[in-house]
Amino acid sequence: MWIAIFTMMRLGPSLAYALASIFVLSMPLLESHPSSAFAWWLYMTILPIMREPIYLLLAVPGVGIWSATVLLMIASIFGIRVAMQPQRHRRSGFIHAHIALIGTGLTMVRGAVAQAGLSEFALPQFPRGDWSFLPLSQPLGTILFISVFSACICSHLTVIKRAISA
Repeated sequence: MWIAIFTMMRLGPSLAYALASIFVLSMPLLESHPSSAFAWWLYMTILPIMREPIYLLLAVPGVGIWSATVLLMIASIFGIRVAMQPQRHRRSGFIHAHIALIGTGLTMVRGAVAQAGLSEFALPQFPRGDWSFLPLSQPLGTILFISVFSACICSHLTVIKRAISA
């Protein structure tokens, strides 16, 4: 039973990469069907959670929407393989999980410090009642962060267990 629980925990980064690829695919969907309510819902649901990492990925020269989608899908599939065989892929699982954690953490930091002005004492000016762009205010963002963070903990436990037994 514990093996199944830890395997599910290690699938968190694959969930993050799969969600990022869905977000990238929602862009051409929205472009081709701008009046579709589903296209807007898909784009606007994932936007607060994946905005920063995906826009940084798409800013790399030579990386377009389709190559980013393929890259993210490969990362997600690779994460499934790493989750199923953690003892065989210790270092890869560690790196895979922590890249996903950095991506989700980058989104939260950028969303939490969005402010205008030069004063260091200025508080962020959030619209009253609209906290939807903060990842942890949405259930999807919370689930994603917790699952990626738990995968990082699992990868640390795997490395520590290996160090103790060696």
